[in-house]
Amino acid sequence: MRKVSLLAVLLFAPIAANAAGTYYSGYTTGAYQSPQTSYASRQTGYANRYNTSYGNTGSYASRYNTYGANNARNVTTQQVAQSAATQTGGGAKKSGFWLDAGILHEMAQWRFEMAQSGSILSYDNLAWNVLDVSAGYAFDVGSTTMQVDVGLKYGMQWGESPMYDDDITNGGYPVTSWCTDNNDNGVCDSGDTFLEDQIGHAMSMGTSQGGSMMGFNVGFGLTDIFKIGNVTLTPSVGFRYLNYKLTTENNYGLAVDTYNCFEVNGEVQCDPILIFVGGNEAVPGRDDINDDIIIPGGATSVDTAGTYYYMQPGESHSYETTWMGPYLALDMDYVINQNNAVNARVELGLPGYESVGDQPYRFDWQHPKSVEDTAGMFSAFHFGMGANWTTAITDSVALSLGVTYDYYSVSGADATTYLNSSYYTDRYNEILNSDKWNGDEEAMLTPGTGSAEAINIKALEESCPGWVCKTDGEIESFYKSLGIRVGINAKF
Repeated sequence: MRKVSLLAVLLFAPIAANAAGTYYSGYTTGAYQSPQTSYASRQTGYANRYNTSYGNTGSYASRYNTYGANNARNVTTQQVAQSAATQTGGGAKKSGFWLDAGILHEMAQWRFEMAQSGSILSYDNLAWNVLDVSAGYAFDVGSTTMQVDVGLKYGMQWGESPMYDDDITNGGYPVTSWCTDNNDNGVCDSGDTFLEDQIGHAMSMGTSQGGSMMGFNVGFGLTDIFKIGNVTLTPSVGFRYLNYKLTTENNYGLAVDTYNCFEVNGEVQCDPILIFVGGNEAVPGRDDINDDIIIPGGATSVDTAGTYYYMQPGESHSYETTWMGPYLALDMDYVINQNNAVNARVELGLPGYESVGDQPYRFDWQHPKSVEDTAGMFSAFHFGMGANWTTAITDSVALSLGVTYDYYSVSGADATTYLNSSYYTDRYNEILNSDKWNGDEEAMLTPGTGSAEAINIKALEESCPGWVCKTDGEIESFYKSLGIRVGINAKF
C-alpha cells in the first residue's frame, strides 16, 4: 500500500464542523465562508386627498339637495353627475395636510449567497405585521403645487418561518488535499503525486421567529404636474431606509466530508471520507466504487473527519440588515366617481447595503459581531410598486385597501470576517510549547519538517491583518416582499 499523508493537518475539521461551511472554510489567503414601505400610504387619497374633491362636491346630503334644486331647473341627473365628476377629476388644486395610517401584512424572503465559499443562507416564508403611518403637506409656489411627505413603519415577525444554511448546492467547500508521499518526508510537496481533494458539504435548518423591522422615508414632489385624461401624475425624489433583524434558533444539520466520487447509472455518488491511522499510514478511502475499503494493517484508529450530525439549541444565527439610499418615484391617481378612486406608485432606488451577522457557535469567530457584508450607496437596486383603492366614509375620511411589492438586490458586496484571535494564538502557543518543539519557533515553522498546523495559523494571521479577513465582491443578496394593506386616510 502506498503511503499517503495530509497536505495540511486537519486543524480546520472542528472549524468546519461548527461552521457547516459558512464563510471562512480554510486557512488560505482570501478564503471567505456569510419591507418595505407601503406605497398606498403616500398615494393621493380617495377621489382627491387634499381638501378639494369632497369639499367642492359637498356631503351626500348636500349633493342630494343640489341635485333636487338642479332638477327643479330641468337639469338632468346625468348632467349633475358629469359636473361632479369634472370637479373631482382635478379641476381644483390640491393643498393642505393629509394623514394615512394602516396595517400591512407582508410575506417576504431574504437570501444571500457567497461566491468563494459556495454557501447560501436563506430566510424563507417570512411574515410581517406592520404598522404603517405617513403624512404630507401640499402647498402652492406660484402656479405650481409641491408636496412634502414622510413615512414611518414598524413591523414584528408573525409566527415562525424556516431558515436554511446550504453548503451543498454550490458544490461544497474545500477542506484539504491528499497526495502520495513519494519522498517519505511527511508532507505534500513538488516530489509527490497529488490525489483527490477532500470537500466538505453541510446543510442545516432552523426556526426563525421574533424578528423586527423598521423603515422610514422622506420625499419631495411636484403634485399633479402632469395630467393624462383623468389620471394625474406626481413625480418625486426621496430617501428611504429599511432595517430588519432576524434570528435563528434550534438549528439542526448534517455535515459530510467526501473524497472520491463515482458515477452510477448517471448519478454521482460520493463516499464520506474515512481516515484510517496506523503507523505511518493514513488511508482516505477507495479508488473504485466496486472496491472494498481496505483497513491498513496496524491501524489504530479511524477518523470520520467532517462527517457528523449536529444540533444547536438556542440562537445559532443572528443578522441585522439595512438597505438605505435615494429613490425616484411616480404617483398616479385616477378618480372613478365622487366616492371612489384608485392610485398607484412605481419607485426605483439605488440604496446601499449592510448586513452584520453573529453565529454564536463559531468559536473561531468574534462575538457579537462575526461577519459584515457591505456595499456603498448606489451599489444596490430597489424596485417598488403599489396600488390602492379608496372609498369615502365621510367628507374628510376614507377607507383604503391596497397591495404592495418590493424587491431589493445587491451583487458584489464585500465580505468581512472577524476572527477570534484568542482561539488561534492559544492553539499556536500550545503547539510551540509542546514537547516536540519545546519553544523552537523557527523549527516549528520550517516548511516540510515543521508543524503544518502552526504554519497555517501563521499564514492566516498574515493574510488577515488584525485577524480580520476581507474578500471583495463576495456577496449576492436579495430581499422581496408582497403585502396587503388596510388603512384610513384623513385630510385637513
